[in-house]
Amino acid sequence: MNVNVIVRELLIEGLDDWLPVDRLLDVVRDSVKFEAEDFRGNAMAVLKVLLQQGLMQVGDLGEDGFEAWSGTVESILDRLSAGLDHFDWAPLGAFCWIANTPRGSKRAMS
Repeated sequence: MNVNVIVRELLIEGLDDWLPVDRLLDVVRDSVKFEAEDFRGNAMAVLKVLLQQGLMQVGDLGEDGFEAWSGTVESILDRLSAGLDHFDWAPLGAFCWIANTPRGSKRAMS
């Protein structure tokens, strides 16, 4: 799995709109489909890179649009992992969203 390729793909898609977390899961699943790797650990690794580098945020859709979750990277990853476990890693748009930060959009356009 090439994390940089996945990050770039998500950032480019994120230029147009917020993405359901399902999109990240699909991209990671496709990247490891022919490898003997579990996509879940890889998905969390990609999310960690996105959050640690300040490229994307995780959040919900609220009355005012995208509402980023607050907390540390680790607490957000823990919340995300627990939620994905609840949906058996197939939330079908029912869980959370990811959105580019200004830094992420800048990287996508470079």
